[in-house]
Amino acid sequence: MVLAIAGAAVLLALSYLAVTKPSYTATAAILIDPRDTRATNFNNVLPGIGSDSAAIASQVFVIQSPDLLGSVFKSQKLDSDPEFAGVGLMSRLLSVFGAGATARQDAAFKRFQSKVSVEREGLTYVINVSFTSPSPEKAARIANAIVDQYRAGLVGERETANSDVNTLLTDRISGLQKDVSDAERAVEDFKTKHNIVNSTDGGTLQSQLDQLTAQLIAAQGDADQAKDRYNQALAAGNSPAGLAKLADILTSTSAIKLRDDYNQRATELASLQTMYGPRHPTIARLQSELERLQRLMAAEADRIRQQLKANYDLAVQNVGKLQDKLEALRQQSTNSNIAQVQLRQLESKAQAARAVLDDYLKRAQETSQMQGVQTSEARKIGVASPPVQPTWPKPVLLLLVSAVLGLLAGCGLALALGPVPQPEEDPQAPKDVAPEPVVDRKDSAPVSPRPLPMPANFGEYRLPGVAGGTAYSSIKTIRKQLFQTGNETLSLDVLKIMRQMVLHLNDHGKPFVILVSSIGSSFEARIAGAMLGIGMQRADQNVLMVEIGDHLSSSTTDGAGVFIDGATGLRTVVCSSVTEKTPGVADRNTFRAILAEAGSAFDFVLVIAPSFNENGWIPELFAKADLALLALGPSEQPSEAAKLLTQKFGAGQIGRSATLVVAPDGTRPAGAIDGPRAADERRTAARA
Repeated sequence: MVLAIAGAAVLLALSYLAVTKPSYTATAAILIDPRDTRATNFNNVLPGIGSDSAAIASQVFVIQSPDLLGSVFKSQKLDSDPEFAGVGLMSRLLSVFGAGATARQDAAFKRFQSKVSVEREGLTYVINVSFTSPSPEKAARIANAIVDQYRAGLVGERETANSDVNTLLTDRISGLQKDVSDAERAVEDFKTKHNIVNSTDGGTLQSQLDQLTAQLIAAQGDADQAKDRYNQALAAGNSPAGLAKLADILTSTSAIKLRDDYNQRATELASLQTMYGPRHPTIARLQSELERLQRLMAAEADRIRQQLKANYDLAVQNVGKLQDKLEALRQQSTNSNIAQVQLRQLESKAQAARAVLDDYLKRAQETSQMQGVQTSEARKIGVASPPVQPTWPKPVLLLLVSAVLGLLAGCGLALALGPVPQPEEDPQAPKDVAPEPVVDRKDSAPVSPRPLPMPANFGEYRLPGVAGGTAYSSIKTIRKQLFQTGNETLSLDVLKIMRQMVLHLNDHGKPFVILVSSIGSSFEARIAGAMLGIGMQRADQNVLMVEIGDHLSSSTTDGAGVFIDGATGLRTVVCSSVTEKTPGVADRNTFRAILAEAGSAFDFVLVIAPSFNENGWIPELFAKADLALLALGPSEQPSEAAKLLTQKFGAGQIGRSATLVVAPDGTRPAGAIDGPRAADERRTAARA
């Protein structure tokens, strides 16, 4: 029945494969590049998609949006494709119920939409766009069309945004230009009304005041100089000497000529008077000429004084005019100070309007130049090609699954029906009679129980050094004593224990695995294991010490590897389990992996395992060991170890075990460090 049901399931799968058309899936990959390509220093009107995960994930929904897929559906003319607008049951029902072309087109679009798959590749910027169709060429063509439509849409969005912003800026610029013109006109009208002169038109009032003050000072100096000259001319008189001074004051060629003629005639007169006497006609003529020259010199002196007086009057008049003009400008400056406050407000308003207009003009120029140079952030990194193998159905997978499901169904049905009914037994047939148990008579002797097998007894080992020390200090003392020359007594005790251990080992290839544990505290197990390992190292044996237990701290088990223990001086490795925790995953931190790697490199592998009473004890350790040594405390009995071994592994396995009593020289205090704390202490010292 099980085989029949499995065969029927396989036949159904074969029938499905025979009637099902294969479907092919083509995938195109695009990369959303968050980097912004900069051809110019202009800022884009529409910024990029962004680099955050939410923005990239949003593009998956954009590609799956009805608007984008609807554009592809129309551009590829899929509304008339029989694959989507076929004559299926839904189409016939829509026709029967009188649904219009819109409803049929919506149904075709939904079928098209159901075959589109858009997935993001993990947390990357890559998006895979897939389309499934019975035709591999159609699947590749539509997948590429969806990617092309998405990339074109990104560029179109930027171009549209640029166009809209450019139109808006153009509309606003005309209004801003009018505002700037009105503001500047108001400034000029205010200046004209209040007679405020621009610096470009000849200077401000203050500069004019400064210039006029300088002119007034110069004019006042000229007036003072003209007055001094006039006073000097009045004091000079009309004599020839005075005329000489006047000539120096005011340069006059006539005065110089008259003075020279006068001097010449006076010299000639003086010379002729000596020669001819005072009544000579020549003397009279010369005297007459001298008198005429004196009159002319007096007239020239009066003319010079009048000219100096005129210059002085003109300078005084000029000073008065400049003073009047300066006073008027000062009054005008005083009146314009009040108007300057309002003028500054008008100028600030005009400057602000001009700055806004400049920004709008600059941005409008940028957006107009960016038209047509927009780039897409989506880059096609994988073009969809017609697939060779169909994505469904997969014959091998379908047949295997159908066979497995058929077997499971057949087994389940067989179990549900139960066993085949058997014929009833003949009541007259003889029956097997069980033997009666042997009952002891009252007068017979009591039967003694069979004695419990005991593990081999390796005797007693006494710790050297001071009693009550920690496991770490005790182990260091053991190593010191074993490697100290002249201590033959301790070496003979250890050699005796090692000989008994070797006698209980079966001969095979290296390495020999010795399991050291305890039934109570792990203190004795660590001491016994360290003693055996150090002793075998003293005997020139390669020893690897393995500490096992899930109780070890994370600082002890991190970075598993062979290291030299600080107390024992042995090569040591720590592992937390025997087998891999996850099936199929190799773990080098397991006991099995450590034994495999040890190979023939070591003669002995000493395994320090947790005590039987701890949670970290693993039963598989006993099966892998050549000899299990139970270290007992002074108050523990070998019979207790035998009972625990019998309960856990059976009486037949006791022959592979032995006991060793670890007795300190004194009573070990309850606070002695052992267990996880001792392991941590030893690992810390080893790493130091």
